[in-house]
Amino acid sequence: MSAPFKKLNGDELIQINKNRVEVTFKKGETIIKQGALAGHIAYIKKGLVKVCREHSNEELVLALESRGKLLGLHALYNQNVYNYSVYACEDISVCLHDINSIQSFIKTNCDFNSEILRHLSDEILFSHERMESLTLKQLHGRFADILLCLSLRIYKRKSFKIPLSKKDLAGITSMSQESLSRVVKDFIKDKIIEYKGNHITIFDYEKVRHLSRVG
Repeated sequence: MSAPFKKLNGDELIQINKNRVEVTFKKGETIIKQGALAGHIAYIKKGLVKVCREHSNEELVLALESRGKLLGLHALYNQNVYNYSVYACEDISVCLHDINSIQSFIKTNCDFNSEILRHLSDEILFSHERMESLTLKQLHGRFADILLCLSLRIYKRKSFKIPLSKKDLAGITSMSQESLSRVVKDFIKDKIIEYKGNHITIFDYEKVRHLSRVG
């Protein structure tokens, strides 16, 4: 259960459960579409998603998110319009909560409202860090950042299998596939990571953190 929902009382929990549906999405399917009217707030129960801003045929990946994340919260304060898109990176399970129910609890439950605002604040801070990574850091720093994100935020272990191709990772880190391949080879050569198929193991967290810091 996401932190904001823990602030609801028994009657509110009953109401919110009456106004939600659990849906499965296949890899590549759209969960939230930028610019669409918002009818729901999405809670990720299982699986990995990418959050993007889109312009024409281009996309900027703002974040990777997984189990326990609430998505679409900006729409609560933005005329009920989604300001980003969310796509499934693998087969996932999502709870869709009626946005009107969420808005009613925001008005009547101060603790719930505070938790929602805290989540939004965390998203903004993370977006700032993400923009710093993409615009100010060199290739090795960007790759180090995505390794730390996957290991510490998403999978919470040093060895993990990702449902992302190297083409996906190149897009997420804003580099060409050729540049990503060179960076990965450097990390492997320096015995910082092992990368076989879709399985990554981090051997040296200190070097990854150092590369992330120095960019």
